[in-house]
Amino acid sequence: MLRNSKLANDDHSDALRGTSFKLLQRKVYQLTGIDLSLYKEKQVKRLLESARRRYNADTFGELLKRLEQDDLLLDKFKSRLSINVSEFFRDAARFEYFADNILPEVLNENSTPSFWSAGCSVGCEPYTLAILLAEEQHLDKSIIIASDIDEEAVARAETALYWESEIRGVNDYLRAKYFNHLESVSENEIPEPSRRTSDGKLEDLYQVKKDVREVVEFKIEDLFNCKYKSEFDLIVCRNVTIYFTEAAKKTLYEQLTEALKPGGYLFVGGTEIIFQAEELGIENPAPFFYRRLK
Repeated sequence: MLRNSKLANDDHSDALRGTSFKLLQRKVYQLTGIDLSLYKEKQVKRLLESARRRYNADTFGELLKRLEQDDLLLDKFKSRLSINVSEFFRDAARFEYFADNILPEVLNENSTPSFWSAGCSVGCEPYTLAILLAEEQHLDKSIIIASDIDEEAVARAETALYWESEIRGVNDYLRAKYFNHLESVSENEIPEPSRRTSDGKLEDLYQVKKDVREVVEFKIEDLFNCKYKSEFDLIVCRNVTIYFTEAAKKTLYEQLTEALKPGGYLFVGGTEIIFQAEELGIENPAPFFYRRLK
């Protein structure tokens, strides 16, 4: 039961102003472990308002009360606080550069390299990385860790099931080599949300082949509280920080830099720039790639 009667009785506009919004942030943290203060306020408010409407709650106080009482609803709410838009080889030119320039250097420096996909969503990026390593005959010699705070996203990533539109960036050669086209799956295996073609039919489903998916180790972790070994050869953290405050970004990039080995690379998204790179002890040898100085 809510102890703060004012928060329970506020309408949604009042609940998103001043102290009430801070109380809301604190309560969400208590329920989910997600620290909303790390995210841009405008983005947080939009997500919370969307959740309030979706779950037919008249006030945020009512929404919080329902979340306390319904574990299934709470799990859905946590998933909605995460942004899980992903596909294989997203921004193909970036991965082409990585495959041609960064990956050969990494493999030349270390015969048993370790990789971390931070904020992996439903698994497209770590599996993309695994496919590239397989093409270099290096998959069985590599360690790939993938993490995300969203339990549902990680659960789906572990199934390695993907819709046609999620693998549209995979060419025919790689698709045939590393994916199984599924003729049918049981209703409870269909990934959510479902995707349909223009005529309303479900898209075709594919599954990453067993030898590739078994190499990736998935973890449910908050990026700001990860306890992995340091000295990764490569960390992929793309399109994750765009909703963070500047202070949160700085903290995260400090932690990611610490987790890299000297000479290791950080691969970021197309709209992400680390302005304090020199201060962090990293350099920017190519767009979207940062290297920890030795």
